Amino acid sequence: MTMATAQGIHDSLLDQARHLATRDPKKPNQANLRRAVSTAYYAVFHLLVRDATRHILRGRAQATYRARVARAFGHADLKRASLAFIGGNVRSIGPLIVPPELVAVSRAVVDLQDARHLADYDLSRRFDRSEVLDFVEQAASAFRAWAKTRRSEIADLYLTMLLIYGRLAER
Repeated sequence: MTMATAQGIHDSLLDQARHLATRDPKKPNQANLRRAVSTAYYAVFHLLVRDATRHILRGRAQATYRARVARAFGHADLKRASLAFIGGNVRSIGPLIVPPELVAVSRAVVDLQDARHLADYDLSRRFDRSEVLDFVEQAASAFRAWAKTRRSEIADLYLTMLLIYGRLAER
């Protein structure tokens, strides 16, 4: 069993984001800072997808299907569902009372995905270490907030919406 498997790829990605953000002590390398931003987003993405697939496919017998189902999660739906939870109103369901921890997780998804797009695609955009460390901390805070709310019924709904929100939006 590899370290990523034992620890969870999401935990390893968060560690990697921290490492990349602090790797060059004197003059931060833009490539490392950009990868740190992107990796921080993917840490949160993989944390949520892991829990969503475990929610949808419960039990050991279903474990073999989780990796395939994980491929069905899209970044656009993750963002759209997260925006709905931030606003407390999910299309086709209606208003919801969303606890602050889940709002923080949803906000991190949106902010980190936007930052990842900048880091990955806008080469004119320069990042500084303190800004990147803030993104990495937002990811770490999302992990902590998720740990507090992940077993709630609203979290179950959120995990489901991460997969099907686009289908609801079409109706």
